[in-house]
Amino acid sequence: MPRIEPFRALRYSPSIAARLADVLAPPYDVIAPEQRSRLAEHPDNIVHVDLPVAEGGRDPYATAAAILAGWVRDGILIREPEPAYYLCEQTYRVGPDATRRRLGLFARLGLEPLDSGVVVPHERTHAGPRADRLRLLEATRTHVSPILVLHSDPGGEVSQLLARFAAPPPTASATAGDGTGPRLWRLSDPGTLGRLQDLLRESWVLIADGHHRYESALEFGRLRGGKDPGSVLACLCSLEDQGVRVLPIHRRIRGLAAFDAGRVRTGLSAWFDLQPVERPSDLPGLVASRRDHPGTFGLVFGGEAGAWVAGWREGAGLDRPTLAGLAAPLRRLDVVLLHRLVLEESLGLSLEAQSRQDHLEYVKDAVELMRGAGEAQLSVLMNPMPIEQVMTVARAGLRLPQKSTFFDPKVPSGLVLDPIEGFA
Repeated sequence: MPRIEPFRALRYSPSIAARLADVLAPPYDVIAPEQRSRLAEHPDNIVHVDLPVAEGGRDPYATAAAILAGWVRDGILIREPEPAYYLCEQTYRVGPDATRRRLGLFARLGLEPLDSGVVVPHERTHAGPRADRLRLLEATRTHVSPILVLHSDPGGEVSQLLARFAAPPPTASATAGDGTGPRLWRLSDPGTLGRLQDLLRESWVLIADGHHRYESALEFGRLRGGKDPGSVLACLCSLEDQGVRVLPIHRRIRGLAAFDAGRVRTGLSAWFDLQPVERPSDLPGLVASRRDHPGTFGLVFGGEAGAWVAGWREGAGLDRPTLAGLAAPLRRLDVVLLHRLVLEESLGLSLEAQSRQDHLEYVKDAVELMRGAGEAQLSVLMNPMPIEQVMTVARAGLRLPQKSTFFDPKVPSGLVLDPIEGFA
């Protein structure tokens, strides 16, 4: 059972909170360089700490720690006097006239080994981001950006309890004029805290977003020694919350030597039926219409006028060495078929090369993917992975390839921060 605790948060002071939207930022790993530059125009934006940059030969992590300490000293950030949980409501747009709401609970989540079955990962991680987050944690001694974890709540008891606290005016809000954005409530009633702890202790939690941060926190606890492995700042959301959604992450290939589109299609035809598409603008709709068929991708080859829909022939290639040794829950997943049959078998990108992102780019926005398709050798449009598939893989103790899922909306950094022992 997961261990959760209230915590004494660091929060922006009331004067800053009046314009809270100006100082929040997305998680560090989804911020493009140009977006970071825009966010950093505000001197108090959390991006200065969560995604520090090396300037003038200075150590970026030491700079982040100095900025954070200065904000505390100058009253920009204020430490709460008593531990509390924080209810977070995120309202986001899903169409021109439609919005959704997701409720989450900010809490300290006790760290557990990843093979414990208590805190369950679903994706593989990279060494570089793990080292980056560890150095930031060592320097700031603060959990700056929360991870997102999902817990089972089939009866809706947790959601119902939290929803009751979203009625009064919030403690802080960064909503826009159309009502979208996050709102925050401080929960400190002892009865509420006890009830939440009792309900959540009966479940396990899935790491939806923040694998690198969780693993870095585990390593930080190990380096510190002692019997208590420590905790990580988490936003806990119900699996059954209608505001939880998984978006796809598309792929783009560049710079392969001797790349020949015709030869690639010939190779793919051993396992996929290839349907030509005259207008690439039709591709997203065609791929989405076949989201229930495993191994359906949209393919755009750079320099060609049209596009293709690739549809996996059920069972084709499962005897190949790249797939034969995989566990059954993985072998028919879109992302696995793509990485093994398309990237490895057809393009010659080994798993090691994929892990290093040699010639491989990840693109979260389909419009961006299609806009830049002419400049790439191959652009691959993906369908989102159903949450049920994610759960099946995770509960089996298996891991998906990197960048298999994009849980949305992202939990913003800057709503609450969690200083750890030794924070000055």
